[in-house]
Amino acid sequence: MKHSELKQLIREEMQNILKENEEEDGMKDTSISSNYAIIPKDMGKALDAISNPDNYVDERGTYFNRNFIDRKMQDEIFGIGADHMKDNQARENWEKLSPTYRVLKLKDIQNREPELVKKGLEKNEFEKAYISWKEEGNEGSKEDFIINSGYDILKMVSKDGRYVRYYPIKTGQNLNKYGGALSPNLHYDIEGDKIIFPSEKIKVWGNKKLIKRRIKTIMNNAGVEFKESEKIDIELPTITTKPTLKPTTPSTPPLSTTVNTADQADKLRKIFQKRLGDVPGAKYEVESTGTGAERKYKLVVTGISADQRAKLQPLAFDFKQNLKESLDFERRQMLVRAGIIK
Repeated sequence: MKHSELKQLIREEMQNILKENEEEDGMKDTSISSNYAIIPKDMGKALDAISNPDNYVDERGTYFNRNFIDRKMQDEIFGIGADHMKDNQARENWEKLSPTYRVLKLKDIQNREPELVKKGLEKNEFEKAYISWKEEGNEGSKEDFIINSGYDILKMVSKDGRYVRYYPIKTGQNLNKYGGALSPNLHYDIEGDKIIFPSEKIKVWGNKKLIKRRIKTIMNNAGVEFKESEKIDIELPTITTKPTLKPTTPSTPPLSTTVNTADQADKLRKIFQKRLGDVPGAKYEVESTGTGAERKYKLVVTGISADQRAKLQPLAFDFKQNLKESLDFERRQMLVRAGIIK
């Protein structure tokens, strides 16, 4: 039996099962739909191919990279208003992005402002923050640090004078660049190793058959190896009785911050709790490490979401910086009193 015939049989069987349930349990409005999807051998190359308008040309030399963005999408890509009005927009956007889309955003900034980001990664304040992050037991590159941190860390490496270059400048050239290619989240979704192209997001191409043909063309033009897939969506029917749903908690790594005393750990805990408010399931636990003069105290926060964790990271960094500056000041005062320095 061919693969396509097997898929068709599965769909028919699923529809028959749902139809039986409708008759027995009073359910209705069941529908099954699917979207075209691919599993690329190299995800990075595939995403680069999609973002390059030069790949949107068929075998006859006809380009199909017409402008994909309306006014609402332009606002999401370029931000709203003048540069000085975009900082809060950028913060809100960054904090709601998943790690996958943060990678794409950081890459976009690096491609637009390579020298700015390069210099930002070499700034003392960024180096200190990165070292502090690693001392907390985290592993990864500087890019990993940015992706797993709040907006203030990204701001360190993307600020040009008074303004952060989070959004591209809205010029005719950039309108063609960003409007001449499909955009992540706006036109397609990424789930694990799969890129999904929902028909309702690419309305300009109209239907799944055309989307499939054009995505294959883009990948082939860029020399990207991939396997075709399919994302099947089942719209569950209306049920006359309420189902019992178990709450699911996203897996978020603990946030750990090491300080010198138990009082400092307790003070930081209160700062965190004030920032987040009452979060059901959140735990703030203090662990002691080392002995004698080497004893330290680690505040470990669990049971929070990725967005909440991102909000706390800048607070932890500022708290430790203030402790360091206070300690440096006390040491200097001791040296002055001892007559060692003036």
